[in-house]
Amino acid sequence: MAFRPELMSKVTIAGPKQYMEACISELHKLKAIHIVDHTKDADADIGKPMAKASGLSEALVRIRSICSWLGIKNGKEHTVKSAKEAQKLGHLISSLFHEVKGLLEQSKEIDSKINDNNLLISELRPLADTGLKMEFFSEYRSIAYFAGYTNDAKALAESIKKITGTFSIYGSQNGEGAVAIFIDSKSRDKCAEALREQKFQEINIEKLRQFRGTPNEIISGLERENGGLNAKKEKTHSRFSEIREEHSEELLRAMDFLEKEVEKAEAPLRFAETKSSFVVKGWIPSKNVQTAEEVIAAKTGNRIFFHAGSPEKKDDVPVKLNNPKAVSPFEFFMDLYTMPSYKEIDPTFFIFLSFPILFGFMLGDFGYGLATLALFIMLRKIMPQAKNFFNILIVSSLSTIFFGLLFGEFFGFEEIGHFTLPHILSRSHQIEELLYIAVAIGFIHVNIGLLVGFANEMKSHGFRHAFLAKLSWLVFEAGLVMVFLSMLGIISLSYWFGVGVVLLSAALLFIGEGARGPIEMPGLISNMLSYARLMAIGVSSVKLAEVINEMSGKMFHAGGVMIIVGVLILVFGHAVNIGLGLLGSFLHSLRLHYVEFFTKFFHGGAKKFAPFGEKK
Repeated sequence: MAFRPELMSKVTIAGPKQYMEACISELHKLKAIHIVDHTKDADADIGKPMAKASGLSEALVRIRSICSWLGIKNGKEHTVKSAKEAQKLGHLISSLFHEVKGLLEQSKEIDSKINDNNLLISELRPLADTGLKMEFFSEYRSIAYFAGYTNDAKALAESIKKITGTFSIYGSQNGEGAVAIFIDSKSRDKCAEALREQKFQEINIEKLRQFRGTPNEIISGLERENGGLNAKKEKTHSRFSEIREEHSEELLRAMDFLEKEVEKAEAPLRFAETKSSFVVKGWIPSKNVQTAEEVIAAKTGNRIFFHAGSPEKKDDVPVKLNNPKAVSPFEFFMDLYTMPSYKEIDPTFFIFLSFPILFGFMLGDFGYGLATLALFIMLRKIMPQAKNFFNILIVSSLSTIFFGLLFGEFFGFEEIGHFTLPHILSRSHQIEELLYIAVAIGFIHVNIGLLVGFANEMKSHGFRHAFLAKLSWLVFEAGLVMVFLSMLGIISLSYWFGVGVVLLSAALLFIGEGARGPIEMPGLISNMLSYARLMAIGVSSVKLAEVINEMSGKMFHAGGVMIIVGVLILVFGHAVNIGLGLLGSFLHSLRLHYVEFFTKFFHGGAKKFAPFGEKK
């Protein structure tokens, strides 16, 4: 079992500029070097991208635009096998870009026209109540007019009658609605003031005067025009679908090809460069060094300088985790948190062992385990990109099934009919024992963290510092145990002997970690007691399941329609309880690792190994 990250070698590759492109091509194929970007200094400038970089970038922008417009998403990696195929794809991209862009602009114009027509229809529709043709709303020398909404047409007419007897109102005569008012132009201002007092809401018909005929006739014409526009839009969308079905594979292949070519063309921006040479610095897994050197030498006729050496203490070494296939899904938690430093023990294997145990202990129901196992297997097929995450949850569901058998629980039932499920521990009735077990798990887990921390410190600073900084905590624990056992009369040692051991551990911690060590001594106990949440969350889940079962049972006994209600309570109640259980078990298991476990040994902060040429 590899508890540490993969061994890395520090490499320097240098040579004449005429071999740079060949060197870049081979490094990209190898997917083995993590390039360290060069910063400009007195010795060398930052390199310049290849001449073709600009054209390639432009083509990549185009193809990404096409894929975005068509809703094509990249999934698996695609390969372009020949230069001829690449050229063919280049012509296709150019052709499709102009066609798709034209169709998109056409679609936007159609949408804009339909929106304009709909707005006109909404403005014309109220005027239909007036029964007037739009020609009537022309410019007159002696007549003024208003069109709008009123809450009381009768009151409005009375107000106008007080101003002048020369007027006509069309539309709503008594109640509320749209009206058109024609009045002699001399009374326009007084009429406008009276309309404001009546809270008249005027309609702006300036842009509606372009039309001829009644509002209903105009609306019918606009709706017919919208029908034609929608048919045209449908043809545009149909063409989009045809292009997507016919060319999506080619577009994705071309996009992958261009992304690789752009990465290679812009790679010199990460190099050091002089007038005639280039220098690449980076990291390669030690097992790949010989292969990389041989391949580059063969492709450049031994004209490239290649040097590999061991990391120095000051080096910021990128980390590539090195775990077996079964353990590797749990690297998800390291990606979520931070990478271990190069010289640290990789905690992934410990998470692989303990995370499912803590998760299963909390959820701990055989029925819930079966349900979540089926759910996560199905989701893994639906979302293969999240395969590692669902693999973690599948293992955790298996652990839930195991603990469900130990606790004798099936959807909260400990007894089905007259058959009592066999169990070793009842979470419903043996809560005190469950608490002791939870704290004992915490004791073991925290101490494993201290031992891992001892191994880390031993490698970095030697045995003395490792003992003082980490094993002193075990001395402290031994002292506490002696104090409690002597107080309970279980051992014959004096109480003060245990106190002396505790004081000795405090002195050792002060030497090893300074004042922080003794100050954090109470924190170690709280860390272990924090695992009591394993019991609390588990019991809360069981009790909620029991309440759901009891409520549904009462519905079943009532008979009739209440049986259906009982079934709904069972289904939805347990679905909610499973959801809460999954969330609580996942988050609290994670918290116990990050806060209680990792703080005993883990520093982290390393960069993740990101090889040149690997798809991000």
